[in-house]
Amino acid sequence: MVDAHFFNDEPFLNDEGPDLLGREQYAQHAVELLGRVRAQTETGVLALIGPWGSGKSSVLGKVIRLLQSRDGHDTWLIAELNPWLYSDLESLTAALFSEIRAALPKGERWSEVRQKIGGFGQAISPLGKLTALAGLDSEGLIQAFSNRISGDTGASAAKRKAEDALRQADQPVLVVMDDLDRLTPDELLLVFKLVRLVGHLPNVYYLISFDEQTLLDVLQRSDLVGNSEARARDFLEKIIQVRLDLPAFRERDAAAMSTRALNAILDSHGLSMSPGEERRFSEAYFRHLQDRLQTPRAVKRYFGQADATLGSLAGNVDLVDFLIVTFLRTNEPGVYRLLQRHRAELTGTQHPAARRTSRTLAQPPAGSRRG
Repeated sequence: MVDAHFFNDEPFLNDEGPDLLGREQYAQHAVELLGRVRAQTETGVLALIGPWGSGKSSVLGKVIRLLQSRDGHDTWLIAELNPWLYSDLESLTAALFSEIRAALPKGERWSEVRQKIGGFGQAISPLGKLTALAGLDSEGLIQAFSNRISGDTGASAAKRKAEDALRQADQPVLVVMDDLDRLTPDELLLVFKLVRLVGHLPNVYYLISFDEQTLLDVLQRSDLVGNSEARARDFLEKIIQVRLDLPAFRERDAAAMSTRALNAILDSHGLSMSPGEERRFSEAYFRHLQDRLQTPRAVKRYFGQADATLGSLAGNVDLVDFLIVTFLRTNEPGVYRLLQRHRAELTGTQHPAARRTSRTLAQPPAGSRRG
């Protein structure tokens, strides 16, 4: 772990050092499960579920790489859709078909499939959204309008043509949607409507990810579900065929990741800990810190703050005290402010200037008036 990469919030697509959390193995499990789902159904929705900061995006990235590395019939085409960029169903629908079209290979074999998918998207999209779908200029938009009112461009007919083309191509397409828990209630319902109704196409599968409790809270703010967690869970079960619950971030995982991060900080600043300092920090970690470092993101954020702050302080502070104070500043800002306010009482010291000020305030100069 030469470079800890503390200062970014990007997924760990290439872990630094050993795969301590087993994310590669879990991604392989997800890929195998996708294959089994494909063997049993023409389309489906899988959900990767885990708390914020638990590494869902990293697993998604690994799944995509594994799928793209396959050859022949087992190769998956990948379409990544960011639903939070779109505020209405029409725009989201146009974006879905645009991403699916973009994921298709460019060869002659795929030209008809691309055309049929675009035709379905055009048939169900308002004309104002067609430019987003197919990149039409004003002349193309007029032609699309003419085709719609004069030809066989009904939504049902267009969907059947798209379905037939996708079946004949016989190549699976995986639509990946991350961070659904960041959507508003209305946006979330739009996504689920898109997945279950409009986007229900042969050889098109969906892999979505979210923090379950946050998503349930969002659903309970919608008019469809109302303030009922049970109804929210029932609604999710109708959308999702297969759950992929990310393995828990165990205490030993957190400790191993924290050890790597701490060693990276020490190495980068040319420092080391004495056996006594190691014992002190270990005691503080297991008694207090580990309860708040329950996701990979939390570990990364804490040690990133320590690395950013240490700088010129290296060698001039008690390292264990510095790490503990950094933890308080990062995770308990209220307690940290109290430390600043009461540092004299806590350390048993008082600055000479403070003592002089106290005497001056307590004994006003002779002749001064009292209010």
